[in-house]
Amino acid sequence: MKRRRIRNYCLVLLVLVLGTMGFAAGTKESSKTAGPVSLRFSWWGNDTRHKATIAVIDSYTKLNENVQIVAEYRGKSEREKIATELAGGTVADIVQLNPPWMGDFTAAGNFFIDFNQYESILDTSGFSKQFIQDYGVYNGQLIGLPTGLNARTSIINKTLAEKFGISTSLDTKWTWEDFYTIGKTVHAKDSSKYFLNADTVDMTEFLLLPYLVQRTGSQLIKDDYTRGFSEDQLKEVLQYIGKLYKDSVVIPVQEGNVFLNSVWTNPKWLKGDIVLEFSWTSLYGAVAGDIDADMATFILPVHADAKDTGLIITPSQLLSVSSRSKNPEEAVKFLNYFFNDIEAGKMLGDVRAVPPVDRVQVACQEAGLINEQIIKATEYAQKNQGLYRNDLSSNAEIVKVLNDAVEKVAYDPSNANSSATEAIRLIDYILGELKK
Repeated sequence: MKRRRIRNYCLVLLVLVLGTMGFAAGTKESSKTAGPVSLRFSWWGNDTRHKATIAVIDSYTKLNENVQIVAEYRGKSEREKIATELAGGTVADIVQLNPPWMGDFTAAGNFFIDFNQYESILDTSGFSKQFIQDYGVYNGQLIGLPTGLNARTSIINKTLAEKFGISTSLDTKWTWEDFYTIGKTVHAKDSSKYFLNADTVDMTEFLLLPYLVQRTGSQLIKDDYTRGFSEDQLKEVLQYIGKLYKDSVVIPVQEGNVFLNSVWTNPKWLKGDIVLEFSWTSLYGAVAGDIDADMATFILPVHADAKDTGLIITPSQLLSVSSRSKNPEEAVKFLNYFFNDIEAGKMLGDVRAVPPVDRVQVACQEAGLINEQIIKATEYAQKNQGLYRNDLSSNAEIVKVLNDAVEKVAYDPSNANSSATEAIRLIDYILGELKK
């Protein structure tokens, strides 16, 4: 699928100010790696992911004694940090990226090498061709390799759910109204408990976006730069979100946003006082790992008359090589090992969800290294997959407008209609600018 170039004004400005030296084209260069080689590898995640990734690095450098790989890792993704590093030319040789960032990043400069230029040292035969085409190809170049198969889901505390008589079966079919009706009984029966653990970013990603796609059967933003949803439909979903906050289905926004982008660290979740959390399968280990309860996956609700399931499979993240790297061939050789070596794959297991390379995935499953819940949720999502999310639907400015609307409603549910009207005005303005 052809990738559209989308402007991100802050990033473009950074390029103009900092990127005065110009970026090298992402083509294969002659190797100059006879002597010692030093590479930087930047990623984020939890401790389990860090340890597994470092183990793969150590294994590779033992096999390639002239190569040193400096691990740069942190707890959560930081889009603006990476945007600044890209613009300033200080980004790591190998960098982990979120798929929704890529439309903006690739419009602002030629930051990454084209893996197609390294076919002699990089084997991509084990990846789904369509998957890497949809999510790794931008402006005709393969610049990102998916680290795993990542599905929208939710993770349920079976022990607590069963106390409230709530079904935890993956086969349970809930509508959004069921979700509300069942959810509000939890806090009503026990004021120390809540049904849903979420921040406002989660409410946008896992509720507002699939809710609208289910209603419309359309991309959030169509390829012709028009909205795929109406103002009335946005009002409807914001009113619904407001109802979840008003009736204490979800934890209060003041509490949820304290743990923004890492709600699984909320002590109430860790103590087992919250039934369910929206999540990606790639985060299962982080979300469920420290809780002394039986955890399970639970797929998102769907409208009774839905035109689309709202379920998507995306890369957990993408790994790219900077076009500024002094040793791009060595970086690609490491990625070939990272993705294709069976033992490396076993070290990584499911720390970035289901491995994307077929033979590695099979080896990990046979060795029992992928959590059964992750497998179930991924298989379910693959069988019931809805619309692929295009770049325009991931535009950072548009998503921020929607998240701001959700946040206003979370603090005051009576703001639903006015927030929808204001969001529509801003989105239409952004689309007009993008279309230019």
